[in-house]
Amino acid sequence: MNQKKLFIHSIISLFIAFLCLSIFINNADGDININSILNHIRNGWLYFFGASILLIISVYIRSLRWKYLFQSNTSYNTMDLFSGQLIGYFINNVIPVRLGDFAKSYFIAKKTDNKTSYILGSIIMERFLDTVMLFIFMLFVIWHYGLDYFDVLNTPPSVYILIFFSLLVFIYLAYHLSKLIPIKIQNILREIWAGFVGINLRTLGFVICSSIFIWCIYWMNVFLIQLAFPSLALTLIDCLFILVASSFIQMIPTGFGAIGVFHLGVESVLIQLGITEYHNFLIMLWLYSYIIYTILGSYYFIKEGKFTLRNLYTDLIKTH
Repeated sequence: MNQKKLFIHSIISLFIAFLCLSIFINNADGDININSILNHIRNGWLYFFGASILLIISVYIRSLRWKYLFQSNTSYNTMDLFSGQLIGYFINNVIPVRLGDFAKSYFIAKKTDNKTSYILGSIIMERFLDTVMLFIFMLFVIWHYGLDYFDVLNTPPSVYILIFFSLLVFIYLAYHLSKLIPIKIQNILREIWAGFVGINLRTLGFVICSSIFIWCIYWMNVFLIQLAFPSLALTLIDCLFILVASSFIQMIPTGFGAIGVFHLGVESVLIQLGITEYHNFLIMLWLYSYIIYTILGSYYFIKEGKFTLRNLYTDLIKTH
């Protein structure tokens, strides 16, 4: 990724974030109240504290799971992986483009003898496991609310046929064009694939259980945060709906912790649930994790000393 592409991506990300945040604030029509938010924090501090502790625990469990996604003949320090996770979140929260996963792979590669591309492959496996869990939760939400609730049945069959044939064309082109990829890029892709399939099969049970536990923590955190706003009275399944929607939204590659995009996207879910006074809740649902990830991530980022944004950027330019 050269300087021009990085600059363009940053501008687009900033524009999307600013636009979505502006629409969200405009839709609030004055309902966003700092004093009200502070009162909710004072009255529900125990819920926020509990959610924050659980969030940190989820990062540690992620680190343990990540450790078992590498080949059995490799050894990684769990605290290094924990630091890498938080540094990745920190990078995504403070710059306008999402380079957190690359930052994680770069950081761990510097701690070990493996290449950045190999570590990146294990992170892709992380994302794959998260996506599987997300789809399982999504199916449960659809089963509970029904397809009509999502207007899925209104989609013309021709759309699904078009998507299917487009996927076939993409696979065909990817297979044949792969022969034209330069040797250097092919080697990088092989390293990424090796990292992706390097999961230790003997610990597959732990990987599955930890994935379930991580996502149950996220689910419980949404429920805990809404308890600080008694007027919402959201059920556990409502909170699961919010988690699924917000998780899909945060897959959009925008920086600054998906600010604006998160708020505007989850707003539509709450409107669908018939909730009206939700703006302060959405701000806190986004802010509590943003603060935790940024504070802890910045600590480990500074602690590493030589690991800087400049070094990360230089390596990004060289390898892409």
